[in-house]
Amino acid sequence: MIIGLVFVWQSGTARADLSFDGQNRFIMSGQRMIVTLVNEGKTAALAEVSLNWGEPESGQSQPLPLAVSKPLLRIPGGQKANVEVFYQGKGLPTDRESYLLLSVLDVPPATKTPHSMTVALRHRFKLLYRPPLKSTLDEAMAGLSWEMQKEAAGRLIADNPSPHYLTLSEIEAIGPNDQPCGQPIEHLMLPPFSTQPVDLPTCQPTRLRYQIVSDAGNPRPYGATLSADKKSHGSAQH
Repeated sequence: MIIGLVFVWQSGTARADLSFDGQNRFIMSGQRMIVTLVNEGKTAALAEVSLNWGEPESGQSQPLPLAVSKPLLRIPGGQKANVEVFYQGKGLPTDRESYLLLSVLDVPPATKTPHSMTVALRHRFKLLYRPPLKSTLDEAMAGLSWEMQKEAAGRLIADNPSPHYLTLSEIEAIGPNDQPCGQPIEHLMLPPFSTQPVDLPTCQPTRLRYQIVSDAGNPRPYGATLSADKKSHGSAQH
């Protein structure tokens, strides 16, 4: 995710020279992790790196038990730089994943042109801390189930009984005529050991098509045939 922040009024341009060595999410399984920043531009880039809780609305107020080695760093044009993320070894659950946000602000150089605007781009990445768990992400994907709610037409309950976060995209309901019903739900994130209602058009869907994002950030296609009498598990589609 990239968010532009406007600092000064009038017209101007934004620079987007920072990339992240092909990563669009990060999985941390120990007490140290390296994040590589790449400056693809010709001039030096100034990057501000920070970490935050991934779900601030949940009321999480305790101090973050992680830190970055270089909160502010200068990267020469055409070069790479590494930032280490450290976990102090306690403060996060040991029976499930924890969701954090890694934020990198690409600070633009000061403009010398009068009445111009400079725009800083903020990159935000999901960072999942994964303690040693008995189940794998593949098993969590297969364990996701869907249940039709009889008292609310067009509502399903997504059930993630695993210790993993599951990120779904392009959730599409298919009706009795084997045609899509309405617009797909573009994004849904299910925390560990959670259920969540999913509202779909009232077209009496008979099955679902959806994608689950892998550790590498790639979407994997899944499908599930819905039943009015029991929970339905999805299966990988090829």
